[in-house]
Order: sequence, then structure tokens, then C-alpha cells
Amino acid sequence: MKNLLFSMVILGVTLLFGHGPNYNLAEAAKKRGDYKGAIKYTLKQLDADIDTYGEYAKENIISYSKLGYYSEKTGAYEDALKYSFKALEIQKKCSKEEDKTIATAYNNIGGIYSKLGKYQDSLKYYFKSLEIQKRIFGENYRTSAVTYNNIAGAYRKLEKYTEALEYYTKALEIQKETLGKDHYSTALTHSNIGLVYFKLGKYKKALNELDKTLKIREKMFGKEHSITRKTQSNIEYVKKEMIKNSKKNHK
Repeated sequence: MKNLLFSMVILGVTLLFGHGPNYNLAEAAKKRGDYKGAIKYTLKQLDADIDTYGEYAKENIISYSKLGYYSEKTGAYEDALKYSFKALEIQKKCSKEEDKTIATAYNNIGGIYSKLGKYQDSLKYYFKSLEIQKRIFGENYRTSAVTYNNIAGAYRKLEKYTEALEYYTKALEIQKETLGKDHYSTALTHSNIGLVYFKLGKYKKALNELDKTLKIREKMFGKEHSITRKTQSNIEYVKKEMIKNSKKNHK
């Protein structure tokens, strides 16, 4: 059961770009997987920027956002929240209205709360992000599919499967429209919908979604790729559970 399917939470990336020598050193450390080193150099850059531009300068948004990201990568989620909220505070001071960078910040904060297992808090910030995205880009913007998936994932963790299904389905609609029916992300959402149907005991619907996932992955990766074989294993698992459940109901 634990190994059945998988879901992916995709956090929004920082929409601003760093500058300065310590940012370059931080980026190099990140590429090596040395996130503690990345934090060290980013803190140095932050100190320099505060001295040069002041505490609430827009340049500091980049540092605090990156510190949030790097801290999350080290598993220091409370630190990640602290830095992310500081980035958000400065963004709000620098922006006349809530823009896409604030939407990204909300989404990132939601992701950190999700890592902490605080799914109600994560939903609060995912919905804040989604509201801004809808206002700026409209109902079916590509990035909104990421947020819909994140919302669905939080509901799934809360075992609110009906709500999870609603938001996965909305994400899927947008992905089909913006990415296409055979995209990797579209396949992943089919897989997640299959998981929800499985949890609801709707095995035939689960198999239907997993079959769609399998066809896309076979087309993309071939039949022998590990991710394709994992999907096939998931299908076999659901079939076994369906047979087992059917026998119970006929006793």
C-alpha cells in the first residue's frame, strides 16, 4: 500500500534573480548539492545588501527567498518558513498590489507547511496563491495546474478524497489544454487521480487512470524504463486488491 503510486508537489521557483559574488558562490554550492554552503554564502550576500540598500530593499527578497529554498532542502523547515515569510513581508512592502512573485511566495510557503505535515496551513497559502494567479492570468493558466495539484495533494494527505479528486481533475483539465494529453505532468496527474479512486474503493476508475498513465509513459520512456514498470506494478496491485475485495463482498 505504501509503495502504491506516488504524487509530486512542485513548488514555485523564485521569480527574481540574484546578483553579487556571494550569489555566484551560493549557486555553485547548490549545484554541488551543498545547501549548507549555499546558505552560508547567501547570508553573506544578505548582510552586504542590507548594508548597501537597507532592510526592506527589493534586493533582499532574492536572498530571503533563496534562504527559504536552501533551508527547506536541508530539512530545516522552520527556518525555511522564517525566511520565506520575511521575503513575503518585503515583497508586500515593495509591491503596490499582489503580483506573481507574491503568488509564488504563497505557494512556496504552502509547500513548506506541507513538508511539516501542517496541511490545513498549506491549503490556506495554496488558495491565496491560486486567487492571485486567477486574477492575473485567468482560470486556466498553466502554472495554476501546479497549485491545483498542490491543493489536491494536501487534501489527499488529510484523507479528504472527494476534495482531492475535484482539484486533481481541475489540474488535469488545464494540463491537457496547456501541455497536451501526452505530457509527463499530465501522466502524473492521471496517476494521482488513480490513487484517489483507489482510496475511495473505485478500482475500475483507478485502473482506467493508471492505464492512461501507463500509455503515456510507455510512449515517453519505453516499456522497460523503471517509471513505466512502476506504473505497471501499480496496476497489478490494484487488480489484486480489486479481486480480494470482490471475494470479501461475496462471502
